[in-house]
Amino acid sequence: MLRLKNVFILMLGLFLSFKLSAQTKEYCSLCNMIIKDDLHKATAEENGETLNFDAIECLFNYQKKENVNLENMKVIDYNTGDYIDATSAYYLKCKEIPSPMGAFLSAFNSQEEAQKMKLDKGGEVYDYEELKARFEKSDFGDNDHGHHHHHNRADAHAPIGVMGDHLHPKGGLMISYRHMNMFMDGNRDGSNLIDDSEVYNDYMVAPQEMGMEMHMLGLMYAPSDRLTIMIMQSYISNQMDLIARMKMDGGMNGMMGSMFMMREFSTSSQGLGDLKLSALYGLMNREKSSLHMNLKLSLPTGSISETDDTPMKDGVRLPYPMQLGSGTVDYGLGATYKKMYRKFSLGCQLNTLFRAGENTEGYRWGDIYELNTWGAYLLSQSFSLSARLNATHTSEMLGNDENLNSEMVSTADPNNFSGEVFNTFIGLNYAFSDDSKLSKIQLGAEAGVPLYQNYSGVHMNSQYAINLGLKYNLL
Repeated sequence: MLRLKNVFILMLGLFLSFKLSAQTKEYCSLCNMIIKDDLHKATAEENGETLNFDAIECLFNYQKKENVNLENMKVIDYNTGDYIDATSAYYLKCKEIPSPMGAFLSAFNSQEEAQKMKLDKGGEVYDYEELKARFEKSDFGDNDHGHHHHHNRADAHAPIGVMGDHLHPKGGLMISYRHMNMFMDGNRDGSNLIDDSEVYNDYMVAPQEMGMEMHMLGLMYAPSDRLTIMIMQSYISNQMDLIARMKMDGGMNGMMGSMFMMREFSTSSQGLGDLKLSALYGLMNREKSSLHMNLKLSLPTGSISETDDTPMKDGVRLPYPMQLGSGTVDYGLGATYKKMYRKFSLGCQLNTLFRAGENTEGYRWGDIYELNTWGAYLLSQSFSLSARLNATHTSEMLGNDENLNSEMVSTADPNNFSGEVFNTFIGLNYAFSDDSKLSKIQLGAEAGVPLYQNYSGVHMNSQYAINLGLKYNLL
């Protein structure tokens, strides 16, 4: 049976080897999407070059760029399928008639025809100048604030706990804030829960609880439609409660034998984590699906020499999980696939993270192989409910920090950190409507618990994780 690590490598290879079939296709001049819908496409000329658009909204959004001077603009008459002059056409925005980029815009040769369709389907009718003004003054009709081949719906992005899930159109700029909280309680040996007495068979100190809180600030910018650059910096706070089993001399001149005293204490650490840089490169951008590569680089800005006082000694080097970074330059390769449907969406992301050598303290964390799969259902245009499965394999840690005594506490033993974990998450996402003053903001919340944990040795037991986040599109 293949190990999880090998399965990840195989899936990643298949994922990245996917290529589009070599067919002659027409692509939108704004979003690079394949033009398939013959009733909503548009065309124009700029400096003698013919531009093609997959949707009316792309034609209008293209005009929002600087120094654009379009001529001979044409759109398709929804009733006849023929090209008509875009400046004399009338436009119906109706949710009963979907358009490729989700603005629900259709064109008609006359106001009378547009009004007839409005009576039958509902919606609002605009002439060319009215519609152009709406696009210029707001995000009216914009595609989604992220992966620009979808419209602004609540499931346009992955659940908030997934990073690097979407590209931006050229010039797009987004800032994000995430608050991530993880809590551990008790201990495991392999996949089995154990009590403190079993921990004391090998170690003098038994971890009780650990909380990790992370504040993460992110920035995404797209120098082109295919490439989005991402930078993320975190601030981490760790807190761990422990009980030491301290041996004392026997009373009455040793006649009572060995005696032990239990001593509760806590340690903490806080500071900047490692700086993470990513490049997202689009491989495929179809009408309702996309595929892009995730290239990662992590710089060791987080401390690996944090100390705190313990009952045994003051200023003791804290164990590995209490440090703030890896201490190594880490790099990774991954891929993200997304598929949109009328009322729900699906996604899958494969990630790897490899360590470049050992750090200044003489060790390196294990490599990481991670798989995220998720689905989201639209409760409304603004709200979506998501479910996510996460599988992670961590390979063996190499080397050790000579400032740590691996027999003192399980978290200081480098043999305890490889293993496999499966988690499940439930999330809620909110996107403000296009006509709202807050339309550039998206909110997300997610809570998860482990389904399976199996470690190479004694390891703290994960209880739950909570992720909260806000994204704001500046451009």
